[in-house]
Amino acid sequence: MWRKGVALPVLAAALLLSVPLKAWTIIAGRTASGPAPEAVLAERLGEMGLATHPETRLIDRPALVGEAGSCRVWMGLVSGDGWHRNIVLTSAPPTMEVVFFFKGRAYADQPTWATWFDEKASVLARSFAMPVSPSPVVAAYLGPGCPLDRTALAERLRDL
Repeated sequence: MWRKGVALPVLAAALLLSVPLKAWTIIAGRTASGPAPEAVLAERLGEMGLATHPETRLIDRPALVGEAGSCRVWMGLVSGDGWHRNIVLTSAPPTMEVVFFFKGRAYADQPTWATWFDEKASVLARSFAMPVSPSPVVAAYLGPGCPLDRTALAERLRDL
């Protein structure tokens, strides 16, 4: 089917032609529209009556601590690939509940396959010029003094 010595140049040409598409996909994925997700997260916590301040020590990404009286909440945007899952789970203070919010639902553990697939599907869609962003994955520590409705909170965090 292939003549001898033709397959390697064809493969090299295909790889060379794919570089601009890959670069464009990466650049398109970095462009943001609207307010930063951290700002929206701070707004959502503020709507619940929590005073917020930034915190980046745990996952080295933007996160927030919200406090009101005896209620203390930590929330941070984590990777859909699951990179931060174990850090979040093993670093949780013993008195706080760990919750992951994704697509309007609350989970006791990160639904890693669902978040991974969502992230990869958005990358694929962007490679075809579709303006799709991955759904945010928010990890949270909820203190025992926080009477927060997890279902309602998950719905409010759906559109970060």
